[in-house]
Amino acid sequence: MIVTLVLLETSQKVVPYQLISAQKFGRFVIRNCFKCVRKGNQLGNFNGLFDLAEQAVIRRECKSTVDRLGNDSIEKLALVSDLEEIITFYSKSKKTAFRADNGWTDLLQLLSVLKLPKPQLYNCFNALVTRYIPKYVPVSVLQSVTFFVSQTLGDSQECHKDGRPFHLFRLLLLYHDPELCSILDTKKITPDLYALQWFQGLFSSICDIDVCLNMWDVYLQQADPFLVFFLGLVLLVNAKEQIEGLGMEDKDKIIETLKSAPAALEADDIEDFCSLAQYYASKTPQSFRRHYQSPLFGIHKSTGVPDGVQNLPESQALCLPVSIEELLHANELGAGEGVRYFVVDCRPADQYNAGHLPTAFHLDANLMLQNPAEFSTAIQALVATQKQALESGSSAAGEHLCFMGSGREEEDQYVHMVIANFLQKTTQYVSYARGGYSALHQALEDNLANGITDHNPQSCICCVSVPQDSGSTLPNSSSFASKTGNLFNKLSVFGSTMKNRAAETKEKLSNYIKNDFPPEERFVEFFSVCFSNLISS
Repeated sequence: MIVTLVLLETSQKVVPYQLISAQKFGRFVIRNCFKCVRKGNQLGNFNGLFDLAEQAVIRRECKSTVDRLGNDSIEKLALVSDLEEIITFYSKSKKTAFRADNGWTDLLQLLSVLKLPKPQLYNCFNALVTRYIPKYVPVSVLQSVTFFVSQTLGDSQECHKDGRPFHLFRLLLLYHDPELCSILDTKKITPDLYALQWFQGLFSSICDIDVCLNMWDVYLQQADPFLVFFLGLVLLVNAKEQIEGLGMEDKDKIIETLKSAPAALEADDIEDFCSLAQYYASKTPQSFRRHYQSPLFGIHKSTGVPDGVQNLPESQALCLPVSIEELLHANELGAGEGVRYFVVDCRPADQYNAGHLPTAFHLDANLMLQNPAEFSTAIQALVATQKQALESGSSAAGEHLCFMGSGREEEDQYVHMVIANFLQKTTQYVSYARGGYSALHQALEDNLANGITDHNPQSCICCVSVPQDSGSTLPNSSSFASKTGNLFNKLSVFGSTMKNRAAETKEKLSNYIKNDFPPEERFVEFFSVCFSNLISS
């Protein structure tokens, strides 16, 4: 069955690629993508001992893999031996335990079709897993300062159930198709339940060999490890009607339907399939790549742990974050093709009037609870202004909404509620500016007069928070120190309470987005909790 993948018309430019025949694929992989020849014979470091605890499982899975290839008896024995050696050495050198379902044998099955010499087969496998299989970063690694525990190292190097790759995948789905994301959230179908095989084997365990070879042609020529996320996104969007048609069917049936979606692809579909994935990639903020590139695909040479794990975005982010640098560049005149943002500044009026982006639309988030009628009017004005800006080609124009708060967590609870309101209405292309106005102010600190409109140092929250040397002499007595200490202690307790309530509210907000209640109950439940938290603050 051929899946019809409609390539949407777009003016976005994508990098050209060509489909390569299976006969030429092996040479292309080695010379152009992995450059494995330069690596030499890494297997020469293998000690020849097949003594892993899971050795029997490795041997069994290698034999099963070779049986599916249909080689003659002599070739089978040699290939089983080669695959077992490759997996055993890789497991030992990477301190990663083999599991029957971790996708390694699926990758090796496809690479074996190329009939590469054993050292090059290992090098290609090693490069493929290292560069293109997203890594799982467990919470224990994020919270621990000790990176040298072998079990932690091993866990961090696999695409693992409930890992960070799936949190990112959900954010991308939420960005492009919030309605479909809401449907799956309502049914409690998380990406790890259906996309684990997609990611850890790059579809090799599901698609036919010819389909995979054509897909990998594009994948390796693009050299974009994130392409797998957008290929998965295309599969989901293409299956949307089928998912909706299943209605209240059993959850397991829906999961199995999604798992097997790539199996319907045929070789002739791949060109359109990959082109559409590139289109989605071009319509996505790019700064997420910088935050996820190193943690998901980069391994620190000395420790074997994904680089940058402590700087990962929160897995429960409300929506896709956009860096201030990308926001500024995208909205420059003549910045070229790509994502353009309609910036919505959600800070209170006094903060907005003390400095803001020249193109930002002001929407006071406080109105959402304080004056719902005025908030509704402001939303209508926002939609009308965005439409007018797009039609006129204004520098403020952008079909992608980017919400900006102050950048102070305890102050931005109302902003989170506004974002949740737009997501609840399944608004497409919703993001938030990472770091808010504070990050903007810092990025433009050498050019505040030109970069920020109406900037007023006397009332700007970033300027007034910077200690000023007024030259005045402060009282210096034990009495004053005692009173000051008591005051700071009280402020510290108050600040800690505020942060705890902010974290609690954000958790409620995530539950609200994920549809744990029917729509009506969810709306009432969420806002009643948020309102009580804010009032008690």
